[in-house]
Amino acid sequence: CQSITIQFLTSVGECFDSFPAIAAHVTGYARMYLWSLMQEAGWGNYFYCDTDSLIVNEVGKCRLQKRINISLLGGLKIDRTGSTVLLRGLKDYSFGAKTVIKGVRKSAVCVEDGVYRQEKWPSFRGLLRSGQPEDYVVETVTKHLTRKYTKGEVTVDGVVRPYVLAD
Repeated sequence: CQSITIQFLTSVGECFDSFPAIAAHVTGYARMYLWSLMQEAGWGNYFYCDTDSLIVNEVGKCRLQKRINISLLGGLKIDRTGSTVLLRGLKDYSFGAKTVIKGVRKSAVCVEDGVYRQEKWPSFRGLLRSGQPEDYVVETVTKHLTRKYTKGEVTVDGVVRPYVLAD
């Protein structure tokens, strides 16, 4: 005899213990903290900033030295050092031997510049939607990156002038 459990979805929305305002506040605070670190490093001494990282030159590193403390909450740590950084866009950069490209797996094969071949694994939800969850098929997909920067104008010296939205 086999036991089967059936569950019904009775409502849609935030779960009981969820409080999105906390996450929004923490995210907003983190952005302001990163902005203050950029100001402390000084104009021209930072190259890239993301959710949890700030790439600076030697002067920026010296100016942030007092903030480097891996055991303090909010303290900085030096993840890696290098002599070159290639910034292609948001979450798309090479820093020394490390390459980060959002949406491209580390195991992807570079076919040519901006073209990558990688495996695409189906999600659990996708398997259920297909009606044949027993057919787990891993596809090979080719990603073509446009690398068009849409957040502002990149000047010849690499400085980004953000677009100003009209009122």
